[in-house]
Amino acid sequence: MSVLATRPAPTRRVRIARPRLAKLRTVPGSVTVTISVGTAGSPESERVLSALRDLVAAAGSDASIVVVGPGEEAETGALRLDPRSRVATRDGRALDLSRLEFDLLLFFARHRHQVFSRSQLLLQVWGHRHTTNRTVDVHVSRLRTKVGDPDVITTVYGVGYRLTDEAPVLITEG
Repeated sequence: MSVLATRPAPTRRVRIARPRLAKLRTVPGSVTVTISVGTAGSPESERVLSALRDLVAAAGSDASIVVVGPGEEAETGALRLDPRSRVATRDGRALDLSRLEFDLLLFFARHRHQVFSRSQLLLQVWGHRHTTNRTVDVHVSRLRTKVGDPDVITTVYGVGYRLTDEAPVLITEG
């Protein structure tokens, strides 16, 4: 069993199963922790999971937790989007996306296998149509650069854009 935990890192004092206090370090962006536990259900794994639950509780409500069970693997290179905290990560590193870039990527992730014209994207993501279609082109270009994969969004010539079928984008709700 593997557990992935990602959270913005505020400084807090936390009491962990021992009488001494531990201080969490402030780390810019977010932190991904991967812990592999041997046999599920063993006393050893239950002790580790209990300590992890305490750590997650100490992290606060802004922590984003992804639990990967036995036999499952976390997808390497996957983009993870957390709509509640509006954080996008890739390989455990937070991506520095603008509000519109995040909204555009989230829109594509929620509407896989659909092609959208520039006018449709302006209406759905921007909320209006009184800017030029070139605005969409610029934002898609910047998004491709920031994500580090120019093929994550496919240009459908003469029509518009869509998320690539193979794009590893996961939306974590919660």
